[in-house]
Amino acid sequence: MTIRDGSLDELVFHGVVRTGVQSHATLFVPGRSALQRAPNDWPEKLYPGSLNVRIDGYPSGLDKHGLPSRIVALDTGRFGPEFEILRDEFGDNKLLPSSDAPRGGDAQVWRARLQSHEVQSVNCWVLRRFGSRVGEQLEFVSDQRLRDHGFTDGQRVTVSLFGVWRDS
Repeated sequence: MTIRDGSLDELVFHGVVRTGVQSHATLFVPGRSALQRAPNDWPEKLYPGSLNVRIDGYPSGLDKHGLPSRIVALDTGRFGPEFEILRDEFGDNKLLPSSDAPRGGDAQVWRARLQSHEVQSVNCWVLRRFGSRVGEQLEFVSDQRLRDHGFTDGQRVTVSLFGVWRDS
């Protein structure tokens, strides 16, 4: 996956790698050929599961756009993702639309860079499903097992999320 430096806006978060709830391990995330809207560098097959990062440091860019310093700010669509995956395109997607989350189960996908002092930066993707209730964490997916790059529970990381700011 490539990040087109300069052509996308960047939000930088800080957080800690943590063990997830294993829901991504059973969720089938479709590969490039199964999606009409995926970019050419979206993997054909993703590694099962996700790497989870609990966010505790937020970019000033959220405040500048009138958004709260919370992960839920991404659900407003103001920081546009690379693409979206519709609920029915996933396999074993247990999230459904509700009054709280009318797009429940649909996902936004951003290009991302994950790095720490101990690990060289890794380009990957952030996948955030509407209605997932994962709280203040981001879930990273890739065609590789991201922990094999040296990411471990409790490790502090810097997350760069790439997208395009949209008018309100």
